[in-house]
Amino acid sequence: MVHLIKNIKTSQKGTSLIELIVYFSLLGIVLIIATDLMLRTGEFSLEASNRNYIQEDARFIVNRLNYDIRRANSISTPANLGDNSGTLVLTIGTETYTYNRVGTNLQYEKIFGPPPTTITANTNSSFTKVTSLNFQRLGNISGKPTIKVSFQLEAVKKEKSGPKQKNFETVVGVR
Repeated sequence: MVHLIKNIKTSQKGTSLIELIVYFSLLGIVLIIATDLMLRTGEFSLEASNRNYIQEDARFIVNRLNYDIRRANSISTPANLGDNSGTLVLTIGTETYTYNRVGTNLQYEKIFGPPPTTITANTNSSFTKVTSLNFQRLGNISGKPTIKVSFQLEAVKKEKSGPKQKNFETVVGVR
C-alpha cells in the first residue's frame, strides 16, 4: 500500500501547457458570455426605464391638459375652427393659462390676480424632451370649443438603437 501511494505522488508532474491553454480558453468563453449577458441586461433596463419615463410624462401632460381645458371659460388660442397653433391659451375664471413648447419642454404658465403674478413650470420631467407640439381647434361654430392635442416625447437617455420616441394625441372639449 505504501508503494502504491509513493507511485501516485511521483507520477504527478504538474500541469502541461495544453491543459493551461484549455483551461484559459474555457475561462475566456465563460467570461465573454457573462459580460455579454450583463451588457444585454443593462440595455434592457435602459429601454424599460425610457419607456416608463415617456409613459409617465405623457400621462401627466394629458391629464393636466384635460383638467384645464375642461374647466376653461374660453380658449383664445387657437382662435378659429381648424386653426393650428403651438400655443394654447385658456381663461379659467380670472386666471390665464398658457401652454407652449420652450426649447425641449412643454411649459405651463399661469397668470392671476392683481397685481399680476406669474407661475411657470415644465409639465415634462428632465428625463424626456417634447420634440413636437400642436393644438388644433375643433368643433362647430355654435358649440363649445374642442381642442385636439398632438405631441411627441423623446427619452433623454440615448439607447443603442437610437432615440426612443412616441407620439400622443387626445381630444378634449370644454364642459
